Amino acid sequence: MRLKRVIGITTAALVVVVAGGALAVGDYVYTSGTSVACAVNADDVNNKPEHFYTAPSGEGPFEGPGWEKWVGYDLSAWWLQDYSYDAVKIPVADNIELAAWWIDAKNETSNKTVIVTHGIGTSKQDFNTLLPTAMLVKNGINVLLVDQRDAGESTCTDGRHSAGQEESSDFAVVADWLVQNEGIQPASIGMFGVSGGAIATSLVPAKSDKVSAFAMEGTIFDFNAAATQEVEFQGFPGFLWQFALTSARLFHGVNLSEVDVKDSIEAAGNRPMLILHGDIDQRLDYQSSVDFYNYAKAVGADIELETFENADHTEGMLTETERYAETLASFFKNSLSD
Repeated sequence: MRLKRVIGITTAALVVVVAGGALAVGDYVYTSGTSVACAVNADDVNNKPEHFYTAPSGEGPFEGPGWEKWVGYDLSAWWLQDYSYDAVKIPVADNIELAAWWIDAKNETSNKTVIVTHGIGTSKQDFNTLLPTAMLVKNGINVLLVDQRDAGESTCTDGRHSAGQEESSDFAVVADWLVQNEGIQPASIGMFGVSGGAIATSLVPAKSDKVSAFAMEGTIFDFNAAATQEVEFQGFPGFLWQFALTSARLFHGVNLSEVDVKDSIEAAGNRPMLILHGDIDQRLDYQSSVDFYNYAKAVGADIELETFENADHTEGMLTETERYAETLASFFKNSLSD
């Protein structure tokens, strides 16, 4: 009897130790895998709406030699040198402000406005956020270009992203701010997110009725699959994702799967959605956008998928710039009210 009790206690202790060890590993994966710099990246510091440049060698949005052809690529035709902009700070939670640039498109006949945001680990000063911003402004659409929390010039809370969960809640408040402070009606407000910003954008329909159209440069559909892929990209075994998810909840109070993509698609109702995605994207699997599109169609959502062949991560805006600009601008022109 005594031996059985000892074995039982020992087994329970081992379970606790193993579980504790797994959570510790999960916490390490979470804190390191979601870490972002609360700053503007060094290669983006000089980028502004009036002049911006592609990333230098080795710093592009995707890995490998394929980026080299875009180093020093001339984007001057898209510089917003004839448009003024104002720096604003938008309070979204206690002691948290998002830094943004308000760019007036000088369109006296329309008040269409799009919230634009960047990918994970970048800021509003990244070329692949400034370029689509210019596409919209030059087509007469106002832009509020926003740094997410823990990015660029916005408040640094913990130096980690939350896979779009906290960020999408912030953008619901940003939409409220546009209504209350700029007098823009919800029917005139859209949102466009690049990469990680697209993930946040995909969750906004579930959190706000003040945004009437959503465009995404790449996105995810199966969050667990995408998170596993991201953990592997960061150099960890994929199965550790589940430990990271649990550790985020227990130790940091962050639920990385709080709002499900499917629920947000359904919450969009008849509000239009657009996905633009390169079919050889290394960072966000193109198939994920296809799955997103297929599910949205199946539930009767208003959605378009624009594919850029042989384009890597965010590369479609460079390989077919004019088509990208026409698609993006036309979508918001047709989806938003003046």
